[in-house]
Amino acid sequence: MMRSKTKIAAACGFTLLAAALPVCLAANPAANPVNQGNDDYVEYQNNVDASLADGANPGAFTVDDGKALFLKPRGPKHKDLSTCDFGLGPGVLKGAYAQLPRYFKDTGRVQGLEGRLMTCMTTIQGYPEADIKSKFMMPEYKTSDEGDSSGSDLATLATYIAAQSNGLTFDTQINNPQMEKAYHLGEYMFFHRWGEMDLNCATCHGYNDRTVRGVPLPNLLDTHTAGMVMTAFPAYVIKDGTMRTQWWRNERCVMAMRLPWLKIDSDLDNALTTFMRVQASKSDVKINIPGSKARA
Repeated sequence: MMRSKTKIAAACGFTLLAAALPVCLAANPAANPVNQGNDDYVEYQNNVDASLADGANPGAFTVDDGKALFLKPRGPKHKDLSTCDFGLGPGVLKGAYAQLPRYFKDTGRVQGLEGRLMTCMTTIQGYPEADIKSKFMMPEYKTSDEGDSSGSDLATLATYIAAQSNGLTFDTQINNPQMEKAYHLGEYMFFHRWGEMDLNCATCHGYNDRTVRGVPLPNLLDTHTAGMVMTAFPAYVIKDGTMRTQWWRNERCVMAMRLPWLKIDSDLDNALTTFMRVQASKSDVKINIPGSKARA
């Protein structure tokens, strides 16, 4: 009997069960990450970048704000984040973002930048996880047309840390069983059709010449285009007038497919980012934070 999409989603998706992963991977279509010439998107994004070139990107102020927040003693323990370990040792920021997501032994999980920040804010600064989500994480649109948006402290911190890898290319490594599992789960998520609209990530981001509201969409199976996209986040979003992180971009796509809210630092969020970062690691595009996007 054919398994329903609802049952597959429950097993593989938003209530992630480790025991269900082999079933999910067995159904996973093979990716074909080759350069396919995503010219429309490349031209469009180059024009967006040019509009905020030569010091005109307001996200540069967020880098400075993020540094101040990073070094400011806060939370119940009144500590700063200078001892946070992003994978290269406590307090080492140069090059750390370029290797995320990665497996962290102290949490026993694969984590990206936003999740690692949450870990440090709880363990070093003493914030309860619920406080991080309510006070520092959730950017919100205040109007139905997605106007008058607000940012978040988490995005501000992420922007500063990511900017310390500027000039480097991504080098996300599949070098242990946990990363291999995350990569294949992310690959499955990218290609599997979900929900009532029967969509997947590849519907919009697996082909050339796709557009939404007249805006060219990036083909993330084209490694150069994947590099352009991933090295730009956290990005200043012109429509929103604030910085958005990679999780925000992932969540917006999930929301557009009418799926449940994608929890930040969930195994699903980290897996999807891992798959796309590995794609970007095959390109020679260098990290350039803050990036720029017309909308996100």
